[in-house]
Amino acid sequence: MKIRYAYASLLLAIALPLTLWSAPSGKLSSTSRLRLPSSSSLKSTDKGKNLCYNSGFDNTEKPLDGWMIDYAWTSNSHYVNNKSRINYLPSYAGKKSVMHINGRGGETLVECLPIPFVRGARYRCTITYKSTTSPHIYFAGYKWKPGIRPYHDKQVHLGDLRKIYKSQFRGHKVRKRTGGWKSETFEFPMENASKLSLKHIKYVRFITVYFMIIADARGEAWIDNVTVIRIK
Repeated sequence: MKIRYAYASLLLAIALPLTLWSAPSGKLSSTSRLRLPSSSSLKSTDKGKNLCYNSGFDNTEKPLDGWMIDYAWTSNSHYVNNKSRINYLPSYAGKKSVMHINGRGGETLVECLPIPFVRGARYRCTITYKSTTSPHIYFAGYKWKPGIRPYHDKQVHLGDLRKIYKSQFRGHKVRKRTGGWKSETFEFPMENASKLSLKHIKYVRFITVYFMIIADARGEAWIDNVTVIRIK
């Protein structure tokens, strides 16, 4: 019995590190691949909560904290000066704490912090904005870049992710308000998502709210508030 107990303990001592250790190259071993929580494993209190950090630009010290505005790390010529075309306004057109996006000088974009995507869940974004053009607004889906070891001890940086999906940017539900402001609502995945869409969505690990003024538009936009809630 003592021999069997010692042998079992040895096997356990060997097996545990294999389940917890991941290769230093950044790729997870086959026994420790990242497993996303299913929608059924989340608490009911997670539903209805705004998942978009600093959604109203109310951070007094850093009003645009939590929003990706500097894309110089991409080395993409379109976005080298992206940061200089986005600024914070204490008030504008009857609204307080507004993000101003000046796309007159070229294609300009902004995204919220990556939000972990739960397999089987659905999300709804509501954004209040005013613009001189028609911006592209949608959910962008990301997965980890090849060679990047998934981490959970700090905020995920977009530079460690690869964009693999985008939701539709037309046909959103729009409710107009006074002063040219409008509230736009869209969801991801769509309730009647196609089999092809669902096939791609299964690889998504994070989502962001993606707001872009394309190069040909040459316009401006002002964002007042953004909310992202899980609806399923």
